[in-house]
Amino acid sequence: MQTAVAERFDDGLAPQYYEAFKGKKVAFVPISMGFDLTQGWMAAVQRDADRLGYELIIRDPNWSIDAGAQALEQLIIEKPDIIIFHNNDMQAYAKLVTRAMAEGINVIQVNLKTPVNGDYFVGADLYGQGQRQLEETAKLCGPDTSGKIALIQGPVTSPPSQIGLAGINDALAGHSNLSVVSTQAADWDASKAHSIASTVLKQHPDLCAIIGFWDNQDIGAAAAIREAGLTGKVHLVTAGGGNVESACNNIANGSFSSYVTSDTRHQAYHLAVAIQSLLQTKPEPGSKPIGLYTEVSVITKDNMTPSSCWTVDQIKAGH
Repeated sequence: MQTAVAERFDDGLAPQYYEAFKGKKVAFVPISMGFDLTQGWMAAVQRDADRLGYELIIRDPNWSIDAGAQALEQLIIEKPDIIIFHNNDMQAYAKLVTRAMAEGINVIQVNLKTPVNGDYFVGADLYGQGQRQLEETAKLCGPDTSGKIALIQGPVTSPPSQIGLAGINDALAGHSNLSVVSTQAADWDASKAHSIASTVLKQHPDLCAIIGFWDNQDIGAAAAIREAGLTGKVHLVTAGGGNVESACNNIANGSFSSYVTSDTRHQAYHLAVAIQSLLQTKPEPGSKPIGLYTEVSVITKDNMTPSSCWTVDQIKAGH
């Protein structure tokens, strides 16, 4: 005896909604899948893919821009419905974004944007993030301090280094008591950040603060401050997505003085929504670019709560 299966009630939209995702393919080329941001984003997207029935394809170049470009070129040949670009260099993938759209593929750029618009940008307002970092530093380095600050950025060609640095420099104009005594690139490498911070602290023993551009990198600078016996005296203002191990734990133990966050939980939600939108509407690629910029907020020891940070497992579970 065959069991009857009831058809879904047609409310005028739900059947089309669920049908829109069947057989669709969404591809992601990260910088690397080996850190919290990309894992958090994909936890939400994989949850949606499993729920709605589209296929998620991840090609991990493991920090190699060349390998990332090759992966993207191959995906353009394969023609998934959407390619999600995550570029560590402002220009490296710009032509590939254009090529993908010319081939009829919708494009989402996440957190790190090329100068070319895709269909969606989902991620941090890096300029606003840089401004907020400088303003937080100004609170910590008042007129009774040396006002000396050092900047430790990522690769100089990366979007945070170019866009975030512009935000810092523009905000700096409003604080005449502050002066930048060092600007160096640690290339997202904690050991390089440690080396740079150690040298700067020896050159400027009265340094007030270090502004770092990414928490995973800046744990190296925090270690240098600690080894110099200057924890609490030299402030470290960093930025990131708010993972509990990278952010809240280091705020709690005093490694980070102030943490400017573009919450990965919000970005993951926006990314999943952008995918849903594109698979339903199928716009002409690049015809109507949409930005979903994550709100910038600040976490300190004074305002931190149990919900300030997240884990990948929580995002997987939909929390």
